[in-house]
Amino acid sequence: MAKRRHHESKELELTTLLNIMVVLVSSLLLSAVFSKITIQELNMPPQGGGPSVKNEKPQVTIEVILRKDAIQISDGKEVTDTIPKAGDQYQLAQLSAKLKDLKDAHVDKKDAVLLVEPDIDYATMISVMDAIKFARVVSSADPTGQVLTISLFPSVTVGDAP
Repeated sequence: MAKRRHHESKELELTTLLNIMVVLVSSLLLSAVFSKITIQELNMPPQGGGPSVKNEKPQVTIEVILRKDAIQISDGKEVTDTIPKAGDQYQLAQLSAKLKDLKDAHVDKKDAVLLVEPDIDYATMISVMDAIKFARVVSSADPTGQVLTISLFPSVTVGDAP
């Protein structure tokens, strides 16, 4: 007599595969880098040699030069102010105060130039850009002394320091 083979259907065992998938998905989610991306709008220096338009008032140039040991404020021809570093920190509050005085003298001025030395790190450059764009002042009209953020020079052009 011939033997008959009886085929039994076997169920697939998926619990091991599902356990591996749970571990893989959770480890990938935990190792993912969640970062906040911010975008700084930069203006490139204008090309020279364009047609000049005669204005009644000469253009005012405000340059902030970021050096290793100090921050300098220039009018495009000569350095007008120098703010030395205090220890290893730049004095950004003093920079904002001096730029606020310049803004009070030139109310219509919206742009400034930031010139950076090559060895300055990115975080320092961004913090100086923020000090050029905005200043925090104490409101004189408010008796509680509320701190206001005012706009100084929102359009910042970045270049290499001489």
